[in-house]
Amino acid sequence: MKKALFIIFPLLIAVAAAVFGLSGQGHEFSDDRCVLCHSDVKVNPGSIKPTITLACKACHLKLEQKKSHPSDIYPTMTIPDDMPLTDGKLTCLTCHFVHPEDSMQPFTDNHLFLRRASRGIFFCTICHKIDKKRHIVYENVHAGTYRVTDRTTRIDSVSLECIECHDTYARSENEPLGAGTWNHSNKDYNHPIGVSYNKITSKKMHKFRPEGVLNREVRLFNGKIGCGTCHNIYSGEKKMLVINNRGSRLCLECHIK
Repeated sequence: MKKALFIIFPLLIAVAAAVFGLSGQGHEFSDDRCVLCHSDVKVNPGSIKPTITLACKACHLKLEQKKSHPSDIYPTMTIPDDMPLTDGKLTCLTCHFVHPEDSMQPFTDNHLFLRRASRGIFFCTICHKIDKKRHIVYENVHAGTYRVTDRTTRIDSVSLECIECHDTYARSENEPLGAGTWNHSNKDYNHPIGVSYNKITSKKMHKFRPEGVLNREVRLFNGKIGCGTCHNIYSGEKKMLVINNRGSRLCLECHIK
């Protein structure tokens, strides 16, 4: 019996992925899908299986390719009561509603289904503290300033959230910001933000590697360079780099020397 259940559950997950993960729609589960996440939805609607992260990833097929918060971890800080833990662990459900239509919260009218109205860095500070330099207190990050060079285009949301903390240039989560240059404390590491990588490579093919051969951790945003191209706030590397830069490994992912 246990062996049969072990086989059936992954099959149910796979079916859910095909139906919902590829639809591009929100969460619309039929009654027979409750078993994917709930232990006993009739007796206790709030009963969540410890495999909830697996259920989420089955539908959100590209979750691993994005910069997502770690799941199934025991938090070290106090988590608000309206952001539930599963068996004491932080999961997708801690920050997101699965059924926002059933909630008393009126402000989850976005595709992220966040449990609070805030987004970006403003949402992160619900749990994470901010120091005097406006850095989230989980690692000391680099200082610098941002200079806009092209106001006709816009940088990606990840870069905007980074600049909200590292520079006072952006004063609200909805403020648009043009492409430009991030000036690190060391000018040798100044870097463009919001520019098309393919346009650069097409003009200087002998100096830059094509997008198709880049390490999967080196991410572009709609083909453009962003803060998240080189940095990942969940990285274990120094300076939150997406990969170790020993021997200029990260730099040489794009640059040809």
